[in-house]
Amino acid sequence: MSDNTAAIHTALEELTGLPTPVHAWRVKEGLDATDDPAVWVWAIIDEADYDAEALHQVKDMARAVVRSTVPGLWPYVLVRGLGEPDPTT
Repeated sequence: MSDNTAAIHTALEELTGLPTPVHAWRVKEGLDATDDPAVWVWAIIDEADYDAEALHQVKDMARAVVRSTVPGLWPYVLVRGLGEPDPTT
């Protein structure tokens, strides 16, 4: 895990006031389709907690964390269910 990835993961873990429970965060740094530096963030939720508006807010909060933690990375934030495979492997 790179220093950037670790810093983003730590900042996400410290988020408070989330509108729905996030069971885990997965973070992966790399280049996007245009070869620009980017980071992919997955919020892992229990499917029973699905609420579109709440998840939209979680995504916005995660993007803000990435932008404030490592300003040069473009954040791609996605939501995965607990039962889905780990996206970072």
